[in-house]
Amino acid sequence: MTTFDERIPIPNNPVELIDLGMKVYAIHCVMGIKSPLLALQSNSWEENGPEVNNAMRLHELVQENINLQKGYLFKRDELIIKIKASIQASYDLLSYIYCNNLEDLGYWGFDKNKSSATDDADNQEV
Repeated sequence: MTTFDERIPIPNNPVELIDLGMKVYAIHCVMGIKSPLLALQSNSWEENGPEVNNAMRLHELVQENINLQKGYLFKRDELIIKIKASIQASYDLLSYIYCNNLEDLGYWGFDKNKSSATDDADNQEV
């Protein structure tokens, strides 16, 4: 069982970070007005959530065309900074809500066994 003292790492790998952002944002949208993430006053999903798909599309364009990398990477990384801030704020809030059983964070996409927080082999660290 994951305890409150064990932090679940937030990935640095752009693909994993975007994937986690998609999961958290999707659950937040499905829960609607019952989502605890509506309490976020900064780095809210209402503001940054739609940017998750934009970041994924920019990442895909970079993978498809090497000539577009510089501009698209810069824009993707700007979006990833916002997305990561929303993910971190969500994790912080949810870890207090689920402080007795952090494994419940898995419902939101946070998985201590899956994340490669130190793996930056695929792309630049953001």
